[in-house]
Amino acid sequence: MQATSSVKLRPVTSSTGVVIEGINLRQPLAPDTVRSIRQALLDHGVIFFHNQELNAEQLSAFVTYFGTPIPEPFLQDAMQPREPVGEANMSGTKRATSIWHSDTTFVPEPPSLTALRAVKLPAVGGDTCWASMYAAYESLSEPMRHLLDGLTAVHSIVPVLQRMPSAVQRAKANEQTYGGIEYAHPVVRVHPETGRKALFVNEGWTTRIVELTKAESSHLLSLLFEHVKSPDFMMRWRWEPNDVALWDNRAVQHYAVPDYDGERVMQRVVLAGDRPCGPR
Repeated sequence: MQATSSVKLRPVTSSTGVVIEGINLRQPLAPDTVRSIRQALLDHGVIFFHNQELNAEQLSAFVTYFGTPIPEPFLQDAMQPREPVGEANMSGTKRATSIWHSDTTFVPEPPSLTALRAVKLPAVGGDTCWASMYAAYESLSEPMRHLLDGLTAVHSIVPVLQRMPSAVQRAKANEQTYGGIEYAHPVVRVHPETGRKALFVNEGWTTRIVELTKAESSHLLSLLFEHVKSPDFMMRWRWEPNDVALWDNRAVQHYAVPDYDGERVMQRVVLAGDRPCGPR
């Protein structure tokens, strides 16, 4: 069992991302080490580990320290039909994921955390970007924050189907499982662990703001979708084989850069989440 003293942090940017060094994820982690890793995740939104040659069971054992692994609500038939941890070549859906988003927000309880491990990478390209939604919210003017604090937005499977027509069968399966293909969440989410406010709309899934007219909703969402792309909130990660990333879907969005050819094989697992709550 590894000691807490082995945890070393190397921030990627001032707002987002940290590399954790000196940890072997194949070995059991001491409780103090787990607490240190969780705090790093809460502070930085996404954490990275280099040189982690893990099988599915080992990756699952690691992420279980931080929650309950579940089959991904939207991709379970394609990537992980029986087990929460799946492995797949991402190249077939690279255009569909080259958009800023949090994972699967159209369900009542979106995943809390997502883990990704690089198995096989293209010769060039295939980076992933993350952006802090804490920073995105906090950089808005006080009147805008006040407006957004009282709004809710619809998250729908429809935008994904428009980018992935082959996923119609998944949509039907999701409708049977969750009783629908869309769900409304607060525009501003209060993180259940940190208590901080984060912007919780994304171009991948969010279609309209409930309390506004169609025109108002369209203009405001367009503004917010552009706002989250600011380099001030963002980091970019160049993957190496056996890199592991773990990120907080409640506090960051991500973007998979589609600038590559060939295979991009990744292990992936998501953790069960809770129903988002807005400011009181």
